[in-house]
Amino acid sequence: MTDRDTKDWIRTAADEMAAASGMVFDGERGLWVCEWIESNCCLYEGDRAGSLIVLYDAQRDYLMRKYGWIRWSSEWGAWVRRFTHTAYWAAKKNGKSPLCAAENLYLLSADGEEGQKVYQMANTGKQARIAQLHAVQMVRKSPALADDCKVNGTTLDIYHVPSNSKIEVVTGNDRRGADSKHGYNGSVSVDEMHVVTRPMMDAVGRAGISRRQPLQSSYSTAGTDPSSVGFERCQYGRQVNSGERNDPHFLHVEYTADEKATDAEIDIRLEEFGRAANPAWGTLVKASEFAADWGRSKGDSRKVAIFKQERLSLWVGSSSPWLDARGWDRGRRTYTMEDLAGRECYLGLDLARKLDMTAAVFVFPWDEDGPGVVRLWPLFWLPDETARERDHLFPFQSWAARGDLILTPGGTVDYSQVKGELRDLIRSYDLSVLDLGYDPYYANEITQDLHEGESLGVVREEGVVAKRSEVRQGIMSITGPACEFERLVKSGSVHHPGNAVLDWQVGHCEVTRDRNQNIAPKKPAGATAKNIDGIAAILDAMACLAVGQPVYAEPSIFVFE
Repeated sequence: MTDRDTKDWIRTAADEMAAASGMVFDGERGLWVCEWIESNCCLYEGDRAGSLIVLYDAQRDYLMRKYGWIRWSSEWGAWVRRFTHTAYWAAKKNGKSPLCAAENLYLLSADGEEGQKVYQMANTGKQARIAQLHAVQMVRKSPALADDCKVNGTTLDIYHVPSNSKIEVVTGNDRRGADSKHGYNGSVSVDEMHVVTRPMMDAVGRAGISRRQPLQSSYSTAGTDPSSVGFERCQYGRQVNSGERNDPHFLHVEYTADEKATDAEIDIRLEEFGRAANPAWGTLVKASEFAADWGRSKGDSRKVAIFKQERLSLWVGSSSPWLDARGWDRGRRTYTMEDLAGRECYLGLDLARKLDMTAAVFVFPWDEDGPGVVRLWPLFWLPDETARERDHLFPFQSWAARGDLILTPGGTVDYSQVKGELRDLIRSYDLSVLDLGYDPYYANEITQDLHEGESLGVVREEGVVAKRSEVRQGIMSITGPACEFERLVKSGSVHHPGNAVLDWQVGHCEVTRDRNQNIAPKKPAGATAKNIDGIAAILDAMACLAVGQPVYAEPSIFVFE
């Protein structure tokens, strides 16, 4: 039977399962940590510099949960901490670094373990030193800690003499950090988890397993790479909280705004979303400053992306998105293929490597809603094996279940399936495809069959597109349709049905520019699991739409000046 104190501290489905398995909550353990921090750790910057830390409610709640939940260990013959891994996510300016530093000092000097080792980790030496500097200054400003601890002024390592314990700075981008990542035996604290590399986290995956109560803690805001190890950790924690994954030893605490919120909704509900992502709202985070920051950001897609990531703790596809998010949102419409039947259109096709995603987008001129307005119908194909392998990065299988992505059997895209489904759709809805634009690198054969037809045994399949045109993919060739598409998106003149895959690609698509301000789309650097095939297909179709009056250098090959 679960005792009353334990019931009062059940917050998630994971807590319910933990309580059912015999884990309990001991409030005195949590209070001891909170009171130790507030009695020994001082702030060193800001208007309260030199004052003892006063934990705000969210910090206190986090520490109570982290240190108050316990489990019986038959290996140690004692009650030990339930959690061995924790993740704390919140927007910037919410006191994560001082909290991390104070916890490290507690583990160093007050957790009751001789020879404790605490590793303060970050992706870069600069970030690690920022986090560690909080701990160093706390030591210097606390009489009790200053008497018992020594600080190495060069490395910023902190030694607790009475217990022979140490906090050591470890980074992912220097030789010292690389050497130290082997043979970890202690607790690990990671600052700004969203930028930490996968090899670094792999190296410390089993740190402290021989210890009685090891902790691997991370503190971070959201990031810009949903294929990163940080995003994986965030997704894992969400699944633990929901009960989807049974891991009673992982504590996930996340403060974030609604990830589906549009820019317009943020503008209207700014304080609501601000409170959700900023647990220090009203103390460290001031409403007036927050509103002023949003006022400076809105209207600029790059600044809005940074605001969402840093101030609302939302994962964004890129910190430098190309297309205007508000314009894209304004173009969202509810329509089906039945509403597009019988219309003239242009088709763009981007056939990627067979292990990756293939995209086709129909572009319909929609002048009845205004000059230059277009309406899109996107289609995406992905090998089933690829979807399963990468589903922990992006919800490919969920997108397929809702009809926004077509999964092809096996490990490679079946181009014959793509061709057959395009042919069936064009015929079923009596579409008049005036031109098919394509990158010839992979698509020459399939586009020829769609244009000229093909013989399948005794059956002759007639062509279903009036014409096909190679669209060169260099920056000089693609800048014309790219600039026009950017203009139409910003004005809300690109109508789309809210396909989740296309929304995802629009959110992270960036551009490269030359010195003459010609542009070409690109995916974010280092984000190998992302792609922009749908954008490429749209631009191929836009080239065929002849916006900007393309000049033909040779038959059926577009070149833009």
